[in-house]
Amino acid sequence: MTMRMLKTAAFAACALLVAAVAAPRPAISAQAPTFAAYIYDTTGKQIGQAIFVGIDTGGVQVRVDVSGLPPGKHGMHIHEVGSCNPLRNTAGVSTPFGAAGGHFDPQGSGHHLGPNGTGHAGDFANLVVDNAGNARTTFFTDRLSVSSGPTDIVGRSLMIHAAEDNYTDNPPLGGSGARIACGEIGPLRAM
Repeated sequence: MTMRMLKTAAFAACALLVAAVAAPRPAISAQAPTFAAYIYDTTGKQIGQAIFVGIDTGGVQVRVDVSGLPPGKHGMHIHEVGSCNPLRNTAGVSTPFGAAGGHFDPQGSGHHLGPNGTGHAGDFANLVVDNAGNARTTFFTDRLSVSSGPTDIVGRSLMIHAAEDNYTDNPPLGGSGARIACGEIGPLRAM
């Protein structure tokens, strides 16, 4: 290899490194709108929180940190209503967190197709809980927002279900089962 070829190769490698480091990432400004859901189990005990940060270029960064859940995968969704109260049906049977309504579906798709599908915008990836009952995850979604508009999740709720979500309509709503934890999305609490 000639010296010129070595210099060209070194220059190309440096250019690739700079391009990789400078690749676009969701931009979070110091003034980014930030909201929280303080998550409670069915006994009323706070078991964690979720933080929702608006991204300058659109979308939301979500960070969920919970403990005290059964190990395994759990369906996790944004639900229509910002209420984690129970709901009784006409027979008097109570559903924990039933007042949160159904999955958030601002586009009116009527389908449950998972976080990367064209169904409910409120469908998130399954929450994976370790053997000690803890889960922590951070992810980005461009299907939701924390600013006024049809995809705004402020005033809605974050729901964690008892079982894994299969991201299909069979069984209905992915088969993730009972509601075991819920948090109403609103302002951060003062520290």
